[in-house]
Amino acid sequence: MTEQLVQIPIIDDGAYHLYWYGKDFKKTREDARAFAMAQGEGRQLADIPSEKVRDAAAAYLDGPVWIYSWKGDNYNNGNVVLHPNGSIGVVENANQRLPFLISYVD
Repeated sequence: MTEQLVQIPIIDDGAYHLYWYGKDFKKTREDARAFAMAQGEGRQLADIPSEKVRDAAAAYLDGPVWIYSWKGDNYNNGNVVLHPNGSIGVVENANQRLPFLISYVD
């Protein structure tokens, strides 16, 4: 795999870390969730805990990306996405191939 895991900088993030492989590395929602977990060390499809983290991530985007949840609300395990304008939404089709964010907490 030639893709590189890139950390998204978050000012004063403490123990929270957010990563992605870039806009061209796309997977379905379930594949993204499984891939994130397979990276080990407690990594998962991103749980976005605050506006600060949401805004830092949104600055990198040019389209929607898969996330697991927003502030701990996983929308009943729905197909949650973060958009470049910082809005959080749900898409109908989990088979849509989108970039995705990975998070973990030290």
